[in-house]
Amino acid sequence: MDWEIMLDKLSPLAHDNVLYLAAETAPDTYIDTRYTSDHMAVLAAMGGMPVSRLVRKDIMINTFNWIWDNWNWGKTWGWDYPMTAMSAARIGLPEKAVDALLMDRRTNTYLINGHNYQDGRLRVYLPGNGGLLTAVAMMCAGWEGSEGRNPGFPDNGQWKVKWEGLEVMP
Repeated sequence: MDWEIMLDKLSPLAHDNVLYLAAETAPDTYIDTRYTSDHMAVLAAMGGMPVSRLVRKDIMINTFNWIWDNWNWGKTWGWDYPMTAMSAARIGLPEKAVDALLMDRRTNTYLINGHNYQDGRLRVYLPGNGGLLTAVAMMCAGWEGSEGRNPGFPDNGQWKVKWEGLEVMP
């Protein structure tokens, strides 16, 4: 099947003209605290997924900024930080990408053995590890349409990023 044909058949992402919504049936996405806890899945549309004509960058920037400033970060999981970093990088906010990976939260910590700690009952959380590796690789090698070397890192002279063998992400 031709992917362009598939894209043409998909519904647009739900939004209220300012922010992306969790679903068409969730107009209270940013009002109800049940929806502002746990995963901020709307960022995946321009984080883990390739850039698509189905996602409006202006609405994603608004959504990202609202989530950054207002989300219940104490109720997140380890892979939320890399997803946030990848979204930040793709919308042109490399400082926020780094800040997301370094955010001081219990669920964004790594033990000496490399495991992403969540809580006492879930001591090994591999989505956090995989997310971190994916985010850093993308921030280094870039993604289709990105420009320059290390596009996910600030170009402020404070970062000397070295890497090899990574591929550009879709």
